[in-house]
Formats: sequence, structure tokens, C-alpha cells
Amino acid sequence: MEFVFGLVVSALGVGYRFLYKKIKQQDAVKDGMQALLRAQIIEDYHHYMEKGYLPIYAHENVSGLFTPYTDLGGNGAIQKLIDSLYDLPTEPPKEEKQPKK
Repeated sequence: MEFVFGLVVSALGVGYRFLYKKIKQQDAVKDGMQALLRAQIIEDYHHYMEKGYLPIYAHENVSGLFTPYTDLGGNGAIQKLIDSLYDLPTEPPKEEKQPKK
């Protein structure tokens, strides 16, 4: 009986270590994905703030980045960047538009 109990405890210990390792790996993947999404949002922020407008397709793209970013637990300063982007016009300023030939 003690032998069986020892086997069960050992099996539980091995299972716990395996599960703990998998959870740590999953957390690392989540954190890495969140960091990549954050970096892309920041890059888009700088790009479109410099341009002075956010085209509709870019708005959809930024929204598509921000939704999973928040689903993964991110927010903070990125929300302010997103709000600033959404405040931009969707068309370029008049002086940037090129006349059609």
C-alpha cells in the first residue's frame, strides 16, 4: 500500500512539474504576443501622427491590433495612443492631395 501511495505522489509531482512548465511557456507566448502587438501599435501611432491623418483601412488595422492586445491584458498608455489616432481625420490635409491629371 505504501508503494502505491509513493507512486501516486511521485506521479502527481511529475504531473505538477509538467503542468507548471506548460503554464510558464503559455505565459511567455502571451507576453511575447502582447509585446509584438504593442510595438506595432506604437509604430503605427508614430507613422500616422506624422502623416496627420488615419485612413479608414489603417483605422481598421489598428483596431484589429488593439482588440487582441487588450484581450491579452494590455492597456495602459496604449489606450491613449489609440484615442489620439482615432481623433485624426481620415483624409489627408488639402495641401497633400495631388491633383489628378
